[in-house]
Amino acid sequence: MIDRDLVSPWKTYGLVLLLMLAVKPGHASEDAHYWLNRMSLAVQSLDYTGTFVYLHDGQLETMRIIHRLDESGEQERLVSLNGAVREVIRDNESVTCILADNRSIKVGKSRERKPFPRTLPQDLDAVSQNYRFELLGTERMVGRPSRVVAIMPKDVYRYGYRFWIDEATHMLLKSDLTTPDGHTLEQLMFTSLHVGPDIPDKELQASSQDEDYTWYELENGDKEKTKAHKPLWRVNWLPDGFIRTHYVYEPMPPGKVTHMVYSDGLASVSVYIEETGEDMDVIQGLSTMGAVNAYGLRTQGRQITAVGEVPAETVQMIVESVRYVQE
Repeated sequence: MIDRDLVSPWKTYGLVLLLMLAVKPGHASEDAHYWLNRMSLAVQSLDYTGTFVYLHDGQLETMRIIHRLDESGEQERLVSLNGAVREVIRDNESVTCILADNRSIKVGKSRERKPFPRTLPQDLDAVSQNYRFELLGTERMVGRPSRVVAIMPKDVYRYGYRFWIDEATHMLLKSDLTTPDGHTLEQLMFTSLHVGPDIPDKELQASSQDEDYTWYELENGDKEKTKAHKPLWRVNWLPDGFIRTHYVYEPMPPGKVTHMVYSDGLASVSVYIEETGEDMDVIQGLSTMGAVNAYGLRTQGRQITAVGEVPAETVQMIVESVRYVQE
């Protein structure tokens, strides 16, 4: 299940990263595509330091980010400035999460970037059936002129996004996650930003790693899993454009688990089917943490749970559509 100690820093970390996007000239949304593309390149290739606030689930977090690209690749450090002392340090080889409140350090292998859960595909035309891309105009943000780009859903089963992009450096200055009717669910906004070289090595090193910290090496999904020859459970309802992108069957104690991931290219939903006992602590009904909704239902001796950064109605309808496939 989800390690809640890591949800906040990892989620915040993901909000400031994007995949590279391809520009498709000759389309009505060409301007929006262009600015998203330039933003993606800037976030990954520029050297910068900054402070941003992240508003979610009625909470306000303040974070500092240091990013550098050199001959060894990307290096990044994310530090919490309020609440529990936490740091996330990433390079090409590993990701290290330092949790001072429980004196622990968690280390995992660095993976290919799949930011947000709201990962933007390289080909935006591929998701245009379910989203509209629009350039909304110009606003000042952090004292800088910025272009505002919106990605708007065409139905009520997925969220939308707005990005404020610096006209001079093309850096992301602000982002909103929005409901289908445009209400802001989560917001990230830089309050200060410096773009430029000469970031010293010490800025990318952990502030402290005391000897009494406990180290954990995260498995990163490397433990052996068995792919079933054929899915034994079927999701009979999905929003338009969602397809299965991942399927794993894990016949390991304490119970067999089927994990399926469905995505429309921007949003994604994980579906878990687990063998459960009556005394197991499982999600029943709807559970919400910020923009992430989960819906659980116990049926036929199984716990079926859908989790994703999509509206509550979406995860509920997905779970209630799951059926066992007869051999």
